[in-house]
Amino acid sequence: MTMQTDVHSTHLSVAGTIFAGPTRVRGFVCVGKASTAATFEFRNGSATGDILFQFDIPSNANMNSFSSTFPAEGIRFTDGAYLTFSAGSITGISIFYG
Repeated sequence: MTMQTDVHSTHLSVAGTIFAGPTRVRGFVCVGKASTAATFEFRNGSATGDILFQFDIPSNANMNSFSSTFPAEGIRFTDGAYLTFSAGSITGISIFYG
């Protein structure tokens, strides 16, 4: 039997640290900005760390929410998890990790 871990969440509206230590990102829920496309990345450790997950939000006149859960134990971030944007911005994102 595998060991379960506690799941935590953080909410961001700009680039920044999701969690500063080793963790696994389990999923997210985000809301884009009306009529603005965006691309965000979850990076290992810092704003310049390796991109371990990237997601595109299409331009839409109506603000929509997007969500995803990652299979198995999630995506492993050995040096902490960090959110950056390579295009646009979002209204907000809640990220689940543990």
